Amino acid sequence: MRTKEKDTTFAKKKALRTSVDWQNPYPPFPREIFFDISNACNHTCVFCSNKKISEKANLDKDLAFNLIDQCIENGTQDIGFYATGEPFIRKDLAELVGYAKERGIKYIFITTNGALATPERAKSVIDAGLDSVKFSVNAGTRESYKKVHGKDDFEKVIEHIKWFDSYRKENNIKLGIYYSMVPTKITKGEWPLLQEILGPYTDDEDLRGCSNQGGNMYENNYTEEVDKNNLLGSLSRDQFCGKCPDPFFRATITPQGFLTTCVVDYQNYLCVADLREESLKDAWHNEHFVNLRKRHIANDLKGLICHNCLGNCNDPAEPLIKEFSRPFKK
Repeated sequence: MRTKEKDTTFAKKKALRTSVDWQNPYPPFPREIFFDISNACNHTCVFCSNKKISEKANLDKDLAFNLIDQCIENGTQDIGFYATGEPFIRKDLAELVGYAKERGIKYIFITTNGALATPERAKSVIDAGLDSVKFSVNAGTRESYKKVHGKDDFEKVIEHIKWFDSYRKENNIKLGIYYSMVPTKITKGEWPLLQEILGPYTDDEDLRGCSNQGGNMYENNYTEEVDKNNLLGSLSRDQFCGKCPDPFFRATITPQGFLTTCVVDYQNYLCVADLREESLKDAWHNEHFVNLRKRHIANDLKGLICHNCLGNCNDPAEPLIKEFSRPFKK
């Protein structure tokens, strides 16, 4: 095990969400925004909605640059270049990270399955200014990993994580390295195995609960052990008073250039604006976003995927704005 002090940014960022004012439908512009630069993924994890997406898309680079500028103008400090897809799908990931860092974004982070994060690809992204990376490794053995991820990449990913740690130490780079696991029936009892493998090379860990992914992956309520007190795999209903902090705290830009209120809005069911037609600042307080926050405050969410997420149920849901939606393939 490494003896140096580990990076604690991951835990601090999670704690920030507890400070959200759930009674204010007009919150300050978010300090954190996610850019879903691609909703494509090279893996097909059993618990994930990504494989059901009907329209694979990449966020236009020029639009992304423009929106990064708007983030800077309005006080955003943190940008995550991922949401529903795999960020290393994008060949220009380093260019996007570099632009955001040069423009003044303080903290840039990604979550990746790590299979495409080869040393050649990763070096350019780290050198461009990446501040942290979280690896989604959802098994503790090669055999289980193949069943969960749909790809035999376990050993490759472990080697990539080791390289990340080696590169930061050799070059004295401040880079947070974390890993997470979503437990399934396939991987029961394997979390300690993963901890033993990755502990020496990482700063923090996140054993997430299996959820219905924001009301999108209803299948998990039938196939997995879903904790009804758990929201999105990482939030406690008790801790957040049964409410979701995200519409008041942050937002996500979809690959189509829409603003959605949820980082796991795989179907664009919670989109509130087309950012090619409306500025980020105006969209943050537009009629659709404000009304959604008011519905959260009043616990009036029936008919939205928010209701299914907060209640871990599978009721019929409709999009906020139908023209923005991209329903799952049949």
